[in-house]
Order: sequence, then C-alpha cells, then structure tokens
Amino acid sequence: MAHKKQQQQQQTPPGHKPCPFCGTEVKYFDYKDYPTLKPYIDYFGNIRKRYYTGVCLKHQKMLKTAIERARFMAMLAYRK
Repeated sequence: MAHKKQQQQQQTPPGHKPCPFCGTEVKYFDYKDYPTLKPYIDYFGNIRKRYYTGVCLKHQKMLKTAIERARFMAMLAYRK
C-alpha cells in the first residue's frame, strides 16, 4: 500500500504547477480584461514570476505584453 502512495506522489515533478491557460487553449490576452490580469500582478504593480504563478513561457510572454499595454493605456499603474 505504501508503494502505491509513493508512485502517485511522484507523477508530477515537485514544485511544478500546470499552466492554467494551456488547458483552455488561450490564444490571446486582452489588455482590457482586468480580472484576468489581476492575479498575475503583485501589490506593487510588478508582474509575478513564472515560478510563482505556474504559467508556461508562451502564456507568460502574452501576459507581459497585455499588462504593458494596459499600463500604457493607463488601465493599470506602472508601479507604486
């Protein structure tokens, strides 16, 4: 029984989170969609790292451009 539990725990690498956007096949982030962007910005207005959010590289780049566009259009603060 203990051997089965070890196999179940080792299926995903430690510290690895699945990308929340790959399962839904997101192809574009709209800079006007504040509720989608908000969890990926910290209190000071910085973009959170992939390490903490679990977003894949492709979607992290798309998030970055959407956040930068929202900042340019004054929908998000640059930094506090």
